[in-house]
Amino acid sequence: MRVFLDTHIVLDVLLNRPGLVADSEAVILRCEAAGDPMFIAWHGLATAYYLLKRGRSEADALVEVDKILSWAQVADAVDANARSARAMGFGDFEDALQAACAESCAADMIVTRNITDFSKSQVPAITPQDFLQRFPAI
Repeated sequence: MRVFLDTHIVLDVLLNRPGLVADSEAVILRCEAAGDPMFIAWHGLATAYYLLKRGRSEADALVEVDKILSWAQVADAVDANARSARAMGFGDFEDALQAACAESCAADMIVTRNITDFSKSQVPAITPQDFLQRFPAI
């Protein structure tokens, strides 16, 4: 199973967001245990870096980026992906970019807290809670 993680899922864990971190982290750990590849958007990695740099040194932020790259793959993104995202008709262009990245890596699903944001996506969206229910621990 190929799992695409919406940037918010990654940020829940990195920023230790109360009430959100447990399920988001459990999704990542479940995928790791099953050997399922996880993907993130290239611009999601940039967003994570930007937020991690707040109140930290450059070196500390890059250590966290390296940790992300140790368990996630960055979905390929080319000019055609951006153009495809623009044509998707999403209400939020950033969500369309996420959906285009999920398509580009042939993801089976997008794990997100905001499934309605991905109603026009060709890749189905699922919440962390639903993911954990549908794919119990091994």
